[in-house]
Amino acid sequence: MTISRKDSQTLSGTAARTGATVLGGTLTKEGDHYFINKTDVTALLESLVGEQVVFIAADVREKSATPETKTCLTCGRDYTEAACPHCANVRARLRGGR
Repeated sequence: MTISRKDSQTLSGTAARTGATVLGGTLTKEGDHYFINKTDVTALLESLVGEQVVFIAADVREKSATPETKTCLTCGRDYTEAACPHCANVRARLRGGR
């Protein structure tokens, strides 16, 4: 699964604030060891054997040139913005904003 750079920064920031070990960079393999930048991930995982862990790995890419199309759960229209513009206009009009 690929996630956006912004989402990865949000996720890693939250993890770091809670005290989790956060690594970011290019994953490489040298022999039997995996590295993220120059950190030996294999050694890190071996140090956690027997512990309860959550391991999250995702391919991080820049946002795609074509925006993701979503379907509004209220009106059923498709949109690409953060929120459905039709429903946002209706809410604003009902609240006397427009």
